[in-house]
Amino acid sequence: MRIIAGKYKSRAVKAPSNMKIRPTSDKVKGALFNMLEPVRDCTVVDFYSGTGNLAIEALSRGASEVILVDKSPEGLKLISENLQAFGINSRDLKSGVRVIPHDVSKAFFLLHQKGKKFDILLADPPYEKGVLKRLQHLLAEYPILKEGGIFAVEHGSDDTDLMPDFPYPMVRQKKYGDTYLTLFHYAAQKPEGQNHGE
Repeated sequence: MRIIAGKYKSRAVKAPSNMKIRPTSDKVKGALFNMLEPVRDCTVVDFYSGTGNLAIEALSRGASEVILVDKSPEGLKLISENLQAFGINSRDLKSGVRVIPHDVSKAFFLLHQKGKKFDILLADPPYEKGVLKRLQHLLAEYPILKEGGIFAVEHGSDDTDLMPDFPYPMVRQKKYGDTYLTLFHYAAQKPEGQNHGE
C-alpha cells in the first residue's frame, strides 16, 4: 500500500500481517479520492481506520483535521506505527490528528456530543450484511456531517440495502469487483422562500 498523491506521495503504508484487517486497495482508494477531491483544508473522520491508510492519504492531500477511529488492538497498533513512520504525532494538538480508540457507534456519539461536524466521513467497515444500513442509522441519529459534506462508504457487493428516508441522498456508486464505493451528500438547504433568480 502506498500514498497516491500529495506531500507523502509514493511512501509506503505498513500493511497488516493478518486478514482481520482488510485495507482499502490502492485502486479503490485512488477512485475514492478522485471522487472526493478537493480534500485540502477539509475536516475528515476515518471510521474503521485499520491501518490509517485513508486518513494518511487525506492528510497527504492537505486535510486540516483528521480523526482516526478504531477499537481493535491490532488496528490501533498499526495506526500508531504508521503515524509515527510519517512523523505525525496524534498527541500534538497542532498536528490536527486524533485517534479515538472506541467502536464506531461510540465515536459517533462522542463527536456529536462535542458538537463536531466534518466535511468528509469515510467508512471502510468489515464486509458483512447490514453494515451500510447501520452506518446510515448512526449518521441520522448523530448528524456530524457539515452542509455540503460527503459520507463515503466502502462495502461488499452483497450489502446494498439502504435505510429508508436517509436524509442524505446517494450521489455516486461505483463497483470494483466485490467492492462498492457509495457516496452520500449533505446538500445545503436554501432559505425558505428563496428561488433561483431572486
